[in-house]
Order: sequence, then C-alpha cells, then structure tokens
Amino acid sequence: MSPKDRTNRRKNSGEPMKWKTCSILIAFVIVYSLRFYWQYGLDRELPQAKAGVLDLSGWDAQSGKVVSLRGDWLFVPGKFIAPEAGQLLGNIEGERELKVPGAWDRELGEERSTTYGFGTYRLRILLPDNTAGKYGIRAQVIRTAHKLYVNGELLGQKGEPGADAASSRPRVSPYIVSFSTDMKEAEIVIQASNFHYGRLGGIFDDIQFGSAESINRYGEIQLVGNNLLMGFYAMSGLFFIILYLFRRISRELLYFSSFFWMSLLFWSTHEERLLFWLLPGIDYEWQTKLQSLPSLGLFLFLFLFVRALFPRIGNRKLDKFAVGLTLATACLVLFTQVDFYSRFELVMISVDGVLLFYSFYILIRGSFKSNNDFVFSAIAAICILMESFMQGIFYMGFVPDRGFPPIERIGFIVSMAMLIAKRFFTNMEQVEIMSKRLLLADRLKNDFLVNTSNEIRVPLHGLINLAQIMIDEGGLKETRQEERLSLMVSTGRRLVHLLNDILDLSKINDSGVELSLRPVDVRMTINGVLEVMRYMTDKAAVNFVNLTEPGIPYVQADEQRLMQILFNLLHYTVKSGAEGIIPVKAEFKGGPKEVVVTIDALFQGNVPNNELPEAELNLNISRKLIELHGGTFAEHTSRHSGMELRFTLPLSDNQEVVLSELTRGNPEAEEELYSMVAATAAPSDLPIDAPKVLIVDDDPVNLKIMEELLALEGLKVTAVMDGIEGLKAWERGTDWDLVVLDVMLPGMSGYDLCRQIRSRNSFYDLPVLFLTSRIQPADLLVGFDAGANDYVTQPIDASEFRARTRTLLRMKQSIRDQLHMEMALIQAQIKPHFLYNTLNTIASLSEIDPEKTRELLNDFGSYLRSSFDMRNLDKKVPFSKEWTLVESYLQIEQARFGNRMKVTTALPDNLQFGIPPLSIQPIVENALRHGILPRFEGGNLLIAVSEEVGGYRIIVRDDGVGFASDKIEAVLSGTYRSGIGLLNVHRRLLNTFGEGLIIESKEGLGTEVSFRIPAAKEETEL
Repeated sequence: MSPKDRTNRRKNSGEPMKWKTCSILIAFVIVYSLRFYWQYGLDRELPQAKAGVLDLSGWDAQSGKVVSLRGDWLFVPGKFIAPEAGQLLGNIEGERELKVPGAWDRELGEERSTTYGFGTYRLRILLPDNTAGKYGIRAQVIRTAHKLYVNGELLGQKGEPGADAASSRPRVSPYIVSFSTDMKEAEIVIQASNFHYGRLGGIFDDIQFGSAESINRYGEIQLVGNNLLMGFYAMSGLFFIILYLFRRISRELLYFSSFFWMSLLFWSTHEERLLFWLLPGIDYEWQTKLQSLPSLGLFLFLFLFVRALFPRIGNRKLDKFAVGLTLATACLVLFTQVDFYSRFELVMISVDGVLLFYSFYILIRGSFKSNNDFVFSAIAAICILMESFMQGIFYMGFVPDRGFPPIERIGFIVSMAMLIAKRFFTNMEQVEIMSKRLLLADRLKNDFLVNTSNEIRVPLHGLINLAQIMIDEGGLKETRQEERLSLMVSTGRRLVHLLNDILDLSKINDSGVELSLRPVDVRMTINGVLEVMRYMTDKAAVNFVNLTEPGIPYVQADEQRLMQILFNLLHYTVKSGAEGIIPVKAEFKGGPKEVVVTIDALFQGNVPNNELPEAELNLNISRKLIELHGGTFAEHTSRHSGMELRFTLPLSDNQEVVLSELTRGNPEAEEELYSMVAATAAPSDLPIDAPKVLIVDDDPVNLKIMEELLALEGLKVTAVMDGIEGLKAWERGTDWDLVVLDVMLPGMSGYDLCRQIRSRNSFYDLPVLFLTSRIQPADLLVGFDAGANDYVTQPIDASEFRARTRTLLRMKQSIRDQLHMEMALIQAQIKPHFLYNTLNTIASLSEIDPEKTRELLNDFGSYLRSSFDMRNLDKKVPFSKEWTLVESYLQIEQARFGNRMKVTTALPDNLQFGIPPLSIQPIVENALRHGILPRFEGGNLLIAVSEEVGGYRIIVRDDGVGFASDKIEAVLSGTYRSGIGLLNVHRRLLNTFGEGLIIESKEGLGTEVSFRIPAAKEETEL
C-alpha cells in the first residue's frame, strides 16, 4: 500500500469517528442540561425556608406532592432546647440561621470550625388554611444522633444525642414519622449531636414533608427503587462471575463482577440502608466502615476492569501506585476508629478521584486507539467523569442529592456491557473462522490418513500371506529363516491392526460413528470378549477372569462398540506389560444410574510401558467411544500397585428387555413380544416332518427377519431371545435340525451355549450357525473352537444367510440318510450262514421234537418280521415291539446253542415307554457272539430293565471273555472296526436323549452295557 493510500484510508476512517464524537457530546450536553435543571432549576419553583419559617399556606397537601424542608432554619449551637407538648417555642437567645441541608461545622466553633458538638434546629411550617389532617416527615442523614419533635411532641429518634462523646450514642438511618394537627402551623425541633464523625456534622440530607399518605408512598418508591438497583447489581454480578468461570483468562469479567458486588454492598449501606435494617445488631462503628470500604472497593475494581479491557494503555508503576494507595486507605478505614479516619474523608475522596480519572484517561486513550471500541469507550469515559463530579460535590456537602435518576451509572454499565459483548462476538466470529479452517485442515488430514491406510492395507496383506505361505510350505534351510518370517507375519498383523485403529479414529473424529444403542448384558459381553482374548494371548503369561456377578443391570450401549472398547483396553493392558491374572468386573453400586467396569492389571516387577504409540491409540479410541456412549473413563497407573482402567456406561432406561427376565409373570408383555418375534414360527401349511430350526438372538428385529427368511425355505422356526432360554429350548427338543446363535447373548454367551450343544451333539448330528459382527480371524477361530459349523456376519445378507442354512441342513440330511443306511446295513447283517444254521436247526428238530419245531418256526418268523419292519426306520418304537424282537432272537439262539447260554431277564410289568428301534437286540447279539460263545463252556446273560428317577435303565450283562477297558472309547467313537452295531446304537441314543451307551468290561470277567431312557420326555410324545 502506497503512502497516499494510507493517508486516504486514515482520512476515510477519521471522518466517521468525528461524527460519532460530536453525536456523543451533543447527547451528553442535552442530558446534563436536564440534570442541572433538575438539580438547581427546580429549587426556584419549590418553597424555601427563610429565617426559620417555611410558608406552605398556599400548598395543596392533598395533591400527593412531597416538599423538601430546605432553606434557612434557626439553629442554637451548644444547647438542647426541649419544647413542651402542644406549645410553640418563642424567640431563643443565641439563635442563628443555618442552611439545611448543610454542615454545621462553621457555626459550632467560635474561633475555628469544628464538626464535633451539639445544638438544636428549629423550623416553623405555615400550613394551608382549612386543612386539618395527618402529616408525615421523612428524615434521612442527621449526624450522628438526634431527636425530632413536632409541636412539642417527640416523634422520632436515632441514637442518643448528648453534650459530649460519653453521653452521646450515635446512630444514623432514615425513618418516617406522622402526626396530626388542627393548628395552622407546625414547629419542628431537632436536637442533634456529633462526637463520632470527623467531618460535616448536622443535617446532611433533605428532610421531606407532606401528607402521611404521600410521605409513605414516597418512602415506598425510594425503597422499591433501591431494591431494583440492588437486584440489578446482584444479577449483573452473578452473570459476569459465571461468564468468568467459563473463561478464566478474561480477567475483566472477574473485575466487572466484583464492581457490581461492591456496588451492591455500597447501595445496601446507603440511601435506605437495607443491610442495617436486616442486621440491626451492627453498631455505628461498623456501619460507617461498611459504608466507606465498598466505596473504595467499587472504584478499585472499576479501575482494574478498565485496565484489563485496555492492557496496553497505562503505566504499570502507576497502576501499582494507584492500587497500593487504595489498599492503604482501606487499611486506614479498617484498623482505625471512625472519629479518626473520617477526618481524612477528603483524602479518601481524592483516592477515589485518582482511580476515576485514571480510568477516564485509559478509556479515552482506548477509544481513540480502537475504532471498533470508540463509541462504548467514549460514552463510558464521559459517564465516569460526570458521575465522579456529581458524587464529589454531593459528598463534600456542596449540593444536596435531588434524586435524579442514576443515568451516569446506567450509561457506564450498559456501555461496558456492550463493549464486552461486542468483543465477545468479535472473538467468536474470529474463532468460527479459525475453527472452519482447522476443521478443513483436519478433514484433509483424515482423508489423507484414510486413503493412505487403504492403499497400504492391500500390499501389506499380500506380504503377510506370502510370508505365511513360505512358512507353511516348509523346506527352509535354517530355523532363523522361519523365525524371521514369523516375525514378519506378526509385525505385519500389528500394522494391520494399527491401520484399522487409524481408520476408526478418523471415523470418530469426523463424527462418522453412529451408535446402535440398545440394552446390552455387559456380563455376557465381557465373557465373549475374554473368550477371544484367551485365544489370542499367551495363557501361561496372562489369564483373564470375569468377576462380574450375575444379575447386573443392562447398560444402554452399542454392543459391537462395547466389545471394541473392551478389546482395546485389554490389548492395552497386555501391551503395557501386564502379567498374571487380569480381572474384569462390572458392578452397579446403586448410586448414579451407571455401571462401572474395572480392569485391574499387575506388572509383577515390570515397569508399566504405556508409551507405545499403538497402545496409546487404542486408549484414545476407547476413551472417545466411551464418551460417545455418555460414560467416563479413568486410568490409574502405579509402578507398585499396577494399572486400573475404569469406565462407566449409562444404565438402560428399559431393563426389561429379554423375554425370560422381562415378561415372566406378565402375560400381556409376553404375548406382545411373541407376536413380534414368532409370528412366522409355525406356519400352518408346513408339513409335519419339516426341518426344525432354533434361533437364539436378543434383537427382535433380527429374529423377525431370520424367521421370515427361513419360513421361505419351508422350515419350522422356534425363536428365543437369550442364552438361558435357548439352552432350555434345546434341551426340551430332541429333533433339532439346525441352531442359529448370536455370539453375544444375555444370560449365556453363544460360545457357552454352543459348547453345551456339542457335549451331546456332534458337528454332524446338529449343525450350529453363528451370527457375529466381528470377522477378525481370532473371533472366527474362537467360534470354531467352541463348536460352530459356519459363520454369518451381521447385518445379515438374505441370500447368503439362506444359502448357508440350506448347506448345513443338507449336511444334516446326509448324516440322517447315512444313519438310515446303517440301519439297513444292520438288518442286512442277518448273514446267510445264520439263516442256514437256523434252518438246519429247525430241520433237525422236526424229526425229534415237532412241537419244538413249530415254536422255533414261529420265533424265526417273528424275528424276520421285526427285523424287516419298516417302522425300524422311525425314531422310536414301543418297548414291547423291541422286546418281541429280542425274545425271538434269544429263542432261536437258545435252540442252537442249548446249555452254552443261560439267559436271565428282570423286567417290571406293564412297561410302556418309547425306545429307538434295534437298540437292545444288537447289544444282546454282541454279548452272545463276542462275550459268551467264544468260551467253550458258554456263560450267563442278564437282561434287566429297572425304573429310576426320571426314566428307565436297561442293562445287558454277560460273564464272557470281556475286553480291555482302553478299547471302550474306540468302540464308541467308531475307530474300533468290529462292526457298526454298538456304534450305531450309541449315536442314535446320544442324538435322541443326549446320553449314549455306558460300557464296563474286564478281560476274563465279562462286559456290561447299559443306557438310560428319560421317561419325562417320552411321556410327552407317546
């Protein structure tokens, strides 16, 4: 910019400032013209006392106006004139005229003026004609004790006036008295004394006179005005101190608030003196101190406020001098008696004047240096100047206070408040501009990180996979090469996790994370996370334990994000060097509506290493996710006590979420929930033998979707909403074809429920499909380790979900077909030589014992019918049918082997229960062929059925050759290749009842095979 341009710019900016200055000056000239007219011009219109007489004969007492008893009163110094009731005083020797209001200092001393002394004031008021009524008088400041008489009657008193300090008791406060008279004049006599205040004694303020009603109304108006002003100061002080608490670096807010509090204290001790009315026990000494100290504090904080607004203007040494002078004056007031420090009242006024004029100087300089602050600063400066001038001449006793509205104070306060507001909004505008720039820069940074991370992930995965392939292929010449490749793989995976964390952090910072909040069982969530952590960490070094008590209230959280928080915090503890047992505990302490989750870790001599960048990143992500949930996070680390990670989560507003907990005993809620999650559970058009699917998920919406999808596949669906109910449903049914489990379930995790299923059903007997939102390799491996057949990620894809369920059901059907083939194979095991030997036996008996031959033919026919009965392909048959087959078989074998086999049976009468077909006969056949008959002398066979609690026990025992106990497991698992009879029976029993064969055997002593049939389950089906 050229010098000419700068000159033109200064000219252009200076012209508006000149107009602003002229406008401000003109406005103040008008306002102060009105003030001076109020102060002095109205006095000419009001009646004035002359020579101790105030003529109000032409005054209308009923007009409601109040008259100030100003003018020349009669004053008798050094005497107390006591009037008599009902009589007026005559001329008194030594009377002289004295201006009221005004100080008596010059009238008391003959040689020099003094404020200490006593005397009597007298004023005759000529009342209007034909006016007989009740009048009132309002007295204010009469230093420092007095009595007020009207027509010889004592009406008011403050303190106790006396002829010396010992006999005088000071008290100064405003009050109102009233009197009635039918006389045409009223004489007011005031006895006053001052021995306790060092300057300006006597009647110092106006005394108002009027009708009793108008005086009372005047007093109420003054009181209301005083209260409003004090209320304004209190609210303003509170407002600005709150602003300061929000922004402590803005000291001007603190000083401005203190200015208002000092103003509040000042006005509570002046005018109506409300503080002394509320606390009448305060003596005159402390009353006067409480009047003087707020004045000093008010001007001090005013100066500090102005100084803080314009910190670059002024001189620091001069600042310290002004503050020090004020504090010294305050100490003088605080630590000396009133009659001493009051002598230096002019000094105290001078100190206030120094602060005021210094503030005025700073405001003027600041207004001309800043175009933006000019108007408000200039108005405030002029207000300070005029306020200091008017208050100075009033407190010095030159003019009385005429009750003019405090426009200077209001103008100063409003202008300063506007200045603060303007600066605040200007700063806010600048902050908004900078914030937008920073947000843009932050967004660009996040975009860069996201793009870079995505670009790095693909080649990084390629390097990891190539290194893993080299390790899996083997053939490395040196062990060091394999170790280096393993290190490369682990480092690459760490980088992948780090990239994922960076992406998560970028989403959180961009507010791109949307929480799916719902009630979550935090205990089961912790269980699921610990399952994966145990798989991922060294179990010898770290052991995670869930100490959460059952029954803890549900939290309002996003389940997947809660898992991420727990994973990150647990990884953080491990990376920081924690060893041994790491307990995780969630507890509800009954106070705030929140659950506290605590992770404790000990370092066992290790120094906690929490400075790893990736560990710190995990911690930051967890902290922000917790805050998004409305919780708090705290970390406490100590070299000796270890590490404690603690965070809180809000309780769910609706704890009744899971059907088993929520609707128990509430038929309406149960019906409503089942109508939502099981509307398509059993369509009427499905065939009876349609495959049955159990779905366990705590999200009703997901349940509904999966039911609809599976209904399209022609499946019978049973849906439950927690792990415990899922376990009960699985135990109640014995013919499930597929189980669909959510990994995280309330009551019992999907992992634990799957393990329970695998304790009875193998991978092929009952497929399990897991639902999960986490697809990290560790999560999938934990699920497969628990017994899952397959995984589907959430939110589910309809076509993928149907395809995977279809595949698992086909696998199940192929296993069922295989069992049917094995049944057919068992039937086919009636070998030709068995038929040949049986027929030979029948032929030989036909010549010897025809009757026995007929019985044997009947048994053989019954055996063949039972063996090839199509009902053998059913899941269960009556026990009587199975026993008929066993009896027929035993009769045939008894005819063949005679005394080599001795059969004993122990069966209760009227046995009625279902049993899998061909379950006893193969065991009996196995006992004969492999136990008794291999011995030349044969043996004994016992077949017993006994009732027991909840079912029946079937036992087949022989005293044959037996076999080694280590072969029992091989027989039941199918690895002992000696036929499929026992294995088939064991698998069918296990699939039907959850309990298979129990085999006990010893070589040379025999074998016992038993199994149990639960009665309760069977009774519901028969």
